[in-house]
Amino acid sequence: MKHFNQMRKLCASWTLVVVGLMLSSLAYAVFEPSQLPDPSRRWSVSALVSGGYDDNVYTSSSDDPNKKSSGITVVEPKFYLNYPMDQTFIGLRYAYNATYYWDRTGSDAWDQSHIADFIASHRFTPRLQLDVTDSFRRGLQPELVDMSTGVPYIRQQNGDYYYNNLIGTLTYNLTRLWTLSVGMGWEYWSYDEATVATDNDRNIYSPNIGINYTVNPSTTIGLYFRESLVEYSTPGLNDARNSHTETVYLSLIHQFNPKLSGQINAGGGVTEFGDDHSSTSPYASGSLTYRYAPNGTVTVGSSYFLYTSDQYGYRSADTLATFLQLNHMITPKLAATLGGTYIRSEYGDPDPWLTPLGEPKSDAYRVNLGLNYAFTRWLSAELNYTYDRVSSQLGNSYDRNRVWVGVRVTY
Repeated sequence: MKHFNQMRKLCASWTLVVVGLMLSSLAYAVFEPSQLPDPSRRWSVSALVSGGYDDNVYTSSSDDPNKKSSGITVVEPKFYLNYPMDQTFIGLRYAYNATYYWDRTGSDAWDQSHIADFIASHRFTPRLQLDVTDSFRRGLQPELVDMSTGVPYIRQQNGDYYYNNLIGTLTYNLTRLWTLSVGMGWEYWSYDEATVATDNDRNIYSPNIGINYTVNPSTTIGLYFRESLVEYSTPGLNDARNSHTETVYLSLIHQFNPKLSGQINAGGGVTEFGDDHSSTSPYASGSLTYRYAPNGTVTVGSSYFLYTSDQYGYRSADTLATFLQLNHMITPKLAATLGGTYIRSEYGDPDPWLTPLGEPKSDAYRVNLGLNYAFTRWLSAELNYTYDRVSSQLGNSYDRNRVWVGVRVTY
């Protein structure tokens, strides 16, 4: 009841801010539609068929006698929609992925996922704009999920699940140099298996407000405030797993030269749990993008934040995430990508009814390499390799190599 009242007050106060902005006259740019293979059309479809090899299909530890490898077949159709209008842009991306493991049996032979991303942007006046994004994920026998936490985030999930992340932002140009934004986020997790759902089903509500100042054409600074209310379907004794976090941070965006740009955010937050236990944590993130050639870019970034834990017995995780992404056109037809991610998590704020095992840590690594050769605008070949390594003091440590080659048809 305590958190229900918090949520009701939180939503009421932030609704007043949003309505106030809606009644004002403000300004911002509309989403630019992403490029489709045929610019004369507003939609596109593609289909990938590939085959490959997975040397650890159950993400088993190295000494597990049940560790199994398998050949794999992947089928992945995709659909894209870009619908620009005078003051509105609507975009939709949907992908279905089905991976068949030759050496797994029955329903366990398939991993399936549905991925849908929706974007809408509307300019009410020359000075007022609303942006809405929604990301939906449905995983059946999933292996890994990439979370949106500022960098590609590697996490393991337990069993089939639904995930949705809805974000709305109103942007208001106070003057030519000052910009005000206010937003609301809703993150939803729901698992099919009852024993997993008991510990992990949750809603996360995240209102935020920020103000930016354009120092010069190359530099923008900002101040942001964000709240986060986590509500579990089974919050435990005294709502101990539910939490309320307030975070304040400064932001700096700078274009060093036509080839190099960067962004840095720094601040801190306080989290209060339902049993009145509290925790503080710094928040920081930064990234640099360098266009080293007309046909090549590299981006590096890192962030440190307090994240809601899905490990049994722990309510939060101090997380350091670092990534690198390289894109290069070797020839006009051959493109290469190289990516790397490292995640360091230290679990804390143990459930009060359990005996904590200290502050266990986990390290997760991912390296991926991709090559794409375009025979024509409609037909291409793909080669991909991914290496994953998880080392955790809570168990479930493993190494995994996957490689696959396929053909994609696009219309």
